[in-house]
Amino acid sequence: MITCVTDVRAQLGECPVWSPAESVVYWIDILGRKLHRTSPDSHETVSIDLPSRPGMIALRRKGGLVVALEDGLYACDPRSGSLDLLVPLEADRPENRANDGKCDADGRLWVGTMNVSQAGEPTGSFYRIDSDLTVTRISSNFGIPNGLAWSPDEKVMLHTDTCANVVWRYAFDAATGKRGDEEAFFRFDRPTTGGVDGAAMDRNDGYWPAMYGGSKLLRILPDGTIEREISLPVSQPTMPAFGGADMKTLFVTSACQKLRDRDRLAQPFAGGLLAVETDFVGHPVHAFGG
Repeated sequence: MITCVTDVRAQLGECPVWSPAESVVYWIDILGRKLHRTSPDSHETVSIDLPSRPGMIALRRKGGLVVALEDGLYACDPRSGSLDLLVPLEADRPENRANDGKCDADGRLWVGTMNVSQAGEPTGSFYRIDSDLTVTRISSNFGIPNGLAWSPDEKVMLHTDTCANVVWRYAFDAATGKRGDEEAFFRFDRPTTGGVDGAAMDRNDGYWPAMYGGSKLLRILPDGTIEREISLPVSQPTMPAFGGADMKTLFVTSACQKLRDRDRLAQPFAGGLLAVETDFVGHPVHAFGG
């Protein structure tokens, strides 16, 4: 079953995060510069204006959230909307903004950047922000960094540049935060299948990417084969996240940017937050340790 759990429509919805303590989904509208807090039970959404385009959010061990805005990573109190700069990020690259990020089991935040005005230009990078707020550039020349997830045993990192049409796999050392050599995991063709955007992982090693422009979610096995495909009532799904009391619901953000009027009429849920019921238990995401 697929439902839309809010009346809010984002221009570019992204980065759903399930808060088990509150039983709500936090998510963002990048172009609308908003942080949303949605209760799937009541369908109520509370929205907060942000001073610049957010690229990603994550829970924080100290409470509240962290949000990557255009000039750095901020601590955010989602109740009051207060923001405190934790660390600048790419202050020397005003043409870039953050895009897609998650925390590993040790609480390190991994986040990519991309070009603001010319999406796909390889000006972006991929960073690790440790709990002591040390920032390390891991790799460069990204067009649209996306698809970040870890295997349930935390021994494999998955990541993509949507423009490259391939998801990469890396051996990962959770104790040190080091990743190994790059190898191809899953290849896709953006014009025909849509591009891999955000992704989630279930406890059975299933990798769930949202196929932006492809109107679907996939579940991909560890050998890179597609186990199932779920059609969605929106053409631009952006990221799934497992949540709900049993962690079997995929909350999926979506976009309505670039849709023609007739497409918007045909996709009334475009830009909304979808709930997709599954038979799989999700691997929980981690909170930032800084």
